[in-house]
Amino acid sequence: TGVQIPIQAQVTLDTSGRKLLGTDIAAALAVLEALPVDVVGLNCSTGPEHMREPARYLGEHSTRPVAVIPNAGLPLNVDGLAVYPLGPDEMAHDLHEMVEQFGIGIVGGCCGTTPEHLTALVREIGRRPSSVRPAKPLALTASMVRAVDLQQDPAPLIVGERVNTLGSRRVKRLALADDYDGMIVVAREQVDSGAHALDVCVAMTERTDEREMLRALVKKLALNVEAPLVLDSTEADVLKDALEQYPGRAIINSINMENGRLKIDSVMPLALAHGAAVVAMTIDEEGMAKTASRKLEAARKIYDIVVGEYGLAPEALIFDPLTFPLSTGDEEFARSALETLDGIRAIETDMPGVMTILGISNVSFGLNPVARKIVNAVFLYHAVEAGLDLAIVHPSHVMPFAEIPPVERELAEDLVLARRDDALARLIEHFEGREEESTAGGPDPMADMTPEEKLHYQIVYRKKEGIEEQIDLAVSKRDPVEVLNGVLLPAMKEVGDKFGAGELILPFVLQSAEAMKRAVSRLET
Repeated sequence: TGVQIPIQAQVTLDTSGRKLLGTDIAAALAVLEALPVDVVGLNCSTGPEHMREPARYLGEHSTRPVAVIPNAGLPLNVDGLAVYPLGPDEMAHDLHEMVEQFGIGIVGGCCGTTPEHLTALVREIGRRPSSVRPAKPLALTASMVRAVDLQQDPAPLIVGERVNTLGSRRVKRLALADDYDGMIVVAREQVDSGAHALDVCVAMTERTDEREMLRALVKKLALNVEAPLVLDSTEADVLKDALEQYPGRAIINSINMENGRLKIDSVMPLALAHGAAVVAMTIDEEGMAKTASRKLEAARKIYDIVVGEYGLAPEALIFDPLTFPLSTGDEEFARSALETLDGIRAIETDMPGVMTILGISNVSFGLNPVARKIVNAVFLYHAVEAGLDLAIVHPSHVMPFAEIPPVERELAEDLVLARRDDALARLIEHFEGREEESTAGGPDPMADMTPEEKLHYQIVYRKKEGIEEQIDLAVSKRDPVEVLNGVLLPAMKEVGDKFGAGELILPFVLQSAEAMKRAVSRLET
């Protein structure tokens, strides 16, 4: 029509602070902040007493004016009629407090309110200057149910990589068989293992119905998995259908400038219409950027278009500065990991607010499986130190950085940081013939430990089998409370300290927590 009017987008929450299908206020705000609405807020459903906490959250984090328009209390059933118990003065008092404490900018009344309620509101609150709103929205992605901060503390945000037909044989078999329930199981396994978000891709050369398949899978994932989704497709029409189906705030993977602006101009209108964040690969007309300076150059071109022209918030732009295998022996790629680390620093320094993501396991492609875990872990550790925000990785493909033997850590760092010309040859020689730990054998590190020492070791190193037996032995000599305070809690503190230092990623912390849970459960009996 050519007429511009403000949009006031409000949600109704029950007494638990959630919407009917379980959406919390953080997820609702993550979605609404990314859309072109002018006011966000709460209305109906409850009285002001149950809106305080969500109103506080909106007041602290929304960049838009916040509206609170409650009922006159929770309705009571009196002789078959709905009666609202909150009087005009009480309601005016409660809303006045929210205006003063939370910076609420718009108030009013919904069900059960009368002209007297609104008269009291005007009298109590009067006219006053608008509250100052935060300058930037929170950097969030969200499922239908909950929001996830893109800037995890400690970093990185873990993106599960297994719901992907291009990277998982198991998921490809499930997809070919149209077994969506099987793919849901894979997704849940990743979330249980510590993934914050899930990369989802159903592209296959064997089928031509990617559009229908991704739409169907996204619908099922939205209803069955709390983690937000990273929608992974090279086709704009496929992304369009998936975005229309998804009720949260997704991340699109990905755009680039291999064919000039073509991919950007086909995807960005979809991203803006649906409030999605976007992954951008550092590829331009000259090809994949391999040096830090080229990565920055390609990223800057994309930034100028996506942020400068389309108006996407920098916090919604996630650059992938590319990871290349170090196993080829090709001189062109000998410094590629170091160039990627330098590229992360350059991009985040030059374009404040943007984020970075990497597919970690590419760096070790072709190496011995044991060597791969160590090289991946070393690369991930240094990438996070360089400022990496998100990592596409599976816990089985890395090992905790703090647990890498010093000699092997040095060999991997020589390769990743390009410190020696013979780094690859030395690493390959060291790991030649090595097998995964489960089949390698060797002495039991707990053989000569006391039960208390074994408990500490099992929690720190995520070994839950047999932990009940050690609890029984420990409490045969010590008070159970003493075992809890003197053995188990210090072990979990050590795990927390390593997590805070970046030496453990979240999946390993959750495994330690599972061992702790079993120990405490036995202790309670």
